[in-house]
Amino acid sequence: MGREYTAPGPHGPPRDSEDEGTSSPRAPEVRSSSGLPPIPSPTLADTSHAAGALSTGLECLFTASERALQWAWRVLQLARGVVDAAPRGDAFLREARACVVDFLDHIPPHVRRSVEEVFVFGNLWQAVGVRLRRRGSIPMGDDEAWRHLSEDVELLQRAAQARLGTAAALEQGLLKDLGRLRALALTGGPSPTELSAGVEAFTRCIAELMAFASAVRRAWESAAHELADSAAWLRAGDPAFSAWLAEHLVASTPAWERTQATARWLREVGAFAGQP
Repeated sequence: MGREYTAPGPHGPPRDSEDEGTSSPRAPEVRSSSGLPPIPSPTLADTSHAAGALSTGLECLFTASERALQWAWRVLQLARGVVDAAPRGDAFLREARACVVDFLDHIPPHVRRSVEEVFVFGNLWQAVGVRLRRRGSIPMGDDEAWRHLSEDVELLQRAAQARLGTAAALEQGLLKDLGRLRALALTGGPSPTELSAGVEAFTRCIAELMAFASAVRRAWESAAHELADSAAWLRAGDPAFSAWLAEHLVASTPAWERTQATARWLREVGAFAGQP
């Protein structure tokens, strides 16, 4: 018996009817109040849901990085004061400065790169939407239109997958910094100082930043996963799904435009603060 479904939608790669009824555990909830067009299946993970999650996560990531930057410079100032008072210094001081310098060298540039990549992906999604609107509906048996749609979806999927790698690298870098800072806290000694309090506050900022980096990584993972599912369904050659997907990608464009607008605003804020 062939596949059976009530409406086209990327429930996962094409499968036999005996597998029907098993929904993907990674499919996020799609709320009816989101203002998006109706979806053809309750198990569908809407790519515009990933756009909203990415927009929120990116803004929180940028804001948290600004707070971490403030505490990073504060720790360096406090460390300099300790050196002036006791030039010999100690292991806690040296490691605190090393942690901050490592953060300054790697994390803020990586956050700015994350913002830029969201902005560029928004451009790509809009370009696909423009092509789909110009192309119009996909008539039954139009192999050329189906081929172009498949190419567009695979292009988006590869782009989302590449950005997932960037987000994962940022998360891993923050995890390393957080591990060093927590190990450093154990060597701070029983007598708290202004420097140790500053390092503690900086550590909290890094933990918060890592949580937002994880949220951004999960949003990219959701987008890449659903686009990969859509590409698999397109390869199955289902005309009804091809027509539905073209309409769905166009309908999702405003959500990605809003996400891109968030990235554009964050770029401008960074440039205004002297962070090219």
